[in-house]
Amino acid sequence: MAEPAIVIGYRPGAIGRLLDLQSAYHIPNHGFDARYEAIVARGLSEFLLRYDASSDLLMLVDRNGEIEGGMVIDGNEPGSDFARLRWFILSDNLRGQGMGRKMMTEAMAFVDTQGHPGVYLTTVDGMDAARHLYEEFDFKLVKETLDSTWGAPVTEQRFEWVRS
Repeated sequence: MAEPAIVIGYRPGAIGRLLDLQSAYHIPNHGFDARYEAIVARGLSEFLLRYDASSDLLMLVDRNGEIEGGMVIDGNEPGSDFARLRWFILSDNLRGQGMGRKMMTEAMAFVDTQGHPGVYLTTVDGMDAARHLYEEFDFKLVKETLDSTWGAPVTEQRFEWVRS
């Protein structure tokens, strides 16, 4: 079995696979319902319709021709001066093997090259391994809000990285 490789840019089926990975992880682990999948599908679709490789990063993890993870840096999110890190996910087979750290390194190098003043991401409380990784890359928790957008009440968290 080949080692996983980071691939930059769109590939047919990428959005569907990222949606599948997101739903398969978050729905059972957080008690989310169909709203979660619908909202993520809409967001991924909206991103892809305005995707610009010169300012956005669509990163996929390929293993043996299959997409096993991905992440987006949305450099043109409407209404924000900051870039947004979104849809960071790895398949169960790849979690805990250092691929997330490689992806974050690649993403933050892209952010640096683009000169974004900052990056934000949203997640939910309880994602301890992800939070640890974000904090390793100097993201700071700036806001927590109780929310049930996804179908179950959770504490949504906003983390920010600000260029120094």
